[in-house]
Amino acid sequence: MSDPAGADRDRPALRAVWRLAYPLLIAGLTQIVLNIVDTVMLARLSTDALSAFALAAPVYLVALIVVRGWATAVQVQVAQRHGAGRPEEVTRVVRVGLITALAAGVAVGALLYAVATPVLTVLGAPQDLIGSGTAYLRVLAWAVPVAAVSFTLQGACAGIGATRVSMYTALLVNAVNLPLGLLLIFRAGLGVTGAAVATLVATAAGTGYLLLYCRTRLLRATGEPAGSTKDITRGLWRIGWPEMSTLGIGYVNEALLAGFAARMGTHELAAYRIVDNLLLVVFTVLASGASAVMVLAGQELGRGDHDRADAWHRAGTRLLLLMLALPSAAALALGRPLIGLVTEDPAVAELAWHATPLALLSMAPMVLAMTRGALLRAAGDTRSVMTASVTSDYTLLIPLGWLLGVHLGLGLPGLYLAWTAFAALYALLLHLRYRRRFRSADGAAAGR
Repeated sequence: MSDPAGADRDRPALRAVWRLAYPLLIAGLTQIVLNIVDTVMLARLSTDALSAFALAAPVYLVALIVVRGWATAVQVQVAQRHGAGRPEEVTRVVRVGLITALAAGVAVGALLYAVATPVLTVLGAPQDLIGSGTAYLRVLAWAVPVAAVSFTLQGACAGIGATRVSMYTALLVNAVNLPLGLLLIFRAGLGVTGAAVATLVATAAGTGYLLLYCRTRLLRATGEPAGSTKDITRGLWRIGWPEMSTLGIGYVNEALLAGFAARMGTHELAAYRIVDNLLLVVFTVLASGASAVMVLAGQELGRGDHDRADAWHRAGTRLLLLMLALPSAAALALGRPLIGLVTEDPAVAELAWHATPLALLSMAPMVLAMTRGALLRAAGDTRSVMTASVTSDYTLLIPLGWLLGVHLGLGLPGLYLAWTAFAALYALLLHLRYRRRFRSADGAAAGR
């Protein structure tokens, strides 16, 4: 459990943030490959298969994101205790976090299994897509508790600076998913259901690796237990429930936007899925840097050094600006031929390409939102992040998405105009909270 920034204690720098961020970046991009591989394979199978996947996948992501919020709480608590030099408390937090994450995963998975068909119906899925979409969700309901354990262990490892394990886990998951997906989707003829089974098996393989890795590094006690289980659970809950709510509501809204696209037509829904994969890549690139900021700032807050925590945040903001520019430029330069590789349907390709510039524009204000949010999360202030997100969602994103995209007939560009407005308001609200907490005269006291 070494301090990854130990060599840079005198000067928080962009390079130190990058050292922690790049394994998370590779892990995130590798995980996206899992999604892109399924998209490409199902697009090659049929437009109907891709459309069913496009509508069902965001619903599964809602379930994953809810349990992932608990992993964020574990990561924050581990980072603070690791920074304060309390390894016994790190071990206890990880153990408590695993038990509660598994319980939450079982509950969310069971709920996903039960409501799969009604949710797809409410989202406006055409009748001929509901059956395959339901089968996809019910298979992956079994993956939710497995993923909950995986997320928690990865968050705990990141909290002590061991981010490479996430990269190795993601590589293993993809190594299992690709050949198994090809076999089940095409050779076995299972289609969308085959993609779900391959994802389930790959997720289980990655979680097994993590358990072996963490068995001696995080789960073995190194001294007398510190802190009661009740106190640790209460602390995790205080951070975790707003984070789970933020992420869960965010992906519910993503599912609603997919439903808006479904009401526009099958081609629009398929195009939305392609552009959404592009945005997911850019978002993951930014999230890796934001996660590094959260870990480094959290460790400094554990030491009681609020000024250095803010310095890591500022270095991270500079890094995220660079991380946004590079993939955006590549997407604008290579987007049209890459879209052509994903789908052979020219109507779908044209719709996706026309929506791409606005989709990328929507990510610009997210740099400020993500770095400000990372610092607030490092301080345990996930409630402010939740409030800003929900306010922006239901003030702008959902009403504008419906009005512009569906009611006024602007199609996918209308959805991404709404997303841009959401991101701008979200960034503004988080910036105001950051100014009050960290930049005011009593910011150090508030940060405690």
